[in-house]
Amino acid sequence: MLKSSVSVGTNRLLWVLLGLSIFDAFATDFGLRFELIVEANLMMDYVYESSVIGFYFVKLSLPISLFTLQSVVARSRFVQRLLQFTIGLYAVISGLHVFWLVLQFS
Repeated sequence: MLKSSVSVGTNRLLWVLLGLSIFDAFATDFGLRFELIVEANLMMDYVYESSVIGFYFVKLSLPISLFTLQSVVARSRFVQRLLQFTIGLYAVISGLHVFWLVLQFS
């Protein structure tokens, strides 16, 4: 019973991470395309300048790949904590995206 509830919780966290990643990718692309923001991550800036499709691939393939590792993620408390930290970080970044979007369209 405990194992299945941990797995369900992990699955929910992975879906939250994927949703935040999708929002981040679209918001970042929108902001960069219309020169409203600059990409703070130098590696992602390089990827974006090289290929927008590559940018989306990198942004979305990393969270999606975690679904294939779900059993490892579910068993490791350390990895669970890292996942929670990453979601928190993405939530802050999403908040910044919402902030500049509201400023832009107000």
